[in-house]
Amino acid sequence: MMSNVIMVCYLALFLSAILTIIRLILGPSTLDRVLAFDAIALCAAGMTILFSLETYSIYFLEVLLIFSLLGFTSVLGYLDYLGSLDKRKEPEQKDTYDLE
Repeated sequence: MMSNVIMVCYLALFLSAILTIIRLILGPSTLDRVLAFDAIALCAAGMTILFSLETYSIYFLEVLLIFSLLGFTSVLGYLDYLGSLDKRKEPEQKDTYDLE
């Protein structure tokens, strides 16, 4: 019975990963692509949890931790990069008040 539940969960995660890959390719903005990448990392983490449950092993949880940290830090790094691009595009604002 538990094997059937795990297989249904694998199928749901696989389908969500496929739909997220489509979103990654077709996403209209860069932020959509970044969030899709993060969702793919979460699907991989979910599949790692299911594999750990299926094999009765706790060693795959270390791999899960690495997946989660890599996904999180890559999203943070990319968003920081996008923020630096926005700062370069903005012209410097001049003060409207001249105190001299």
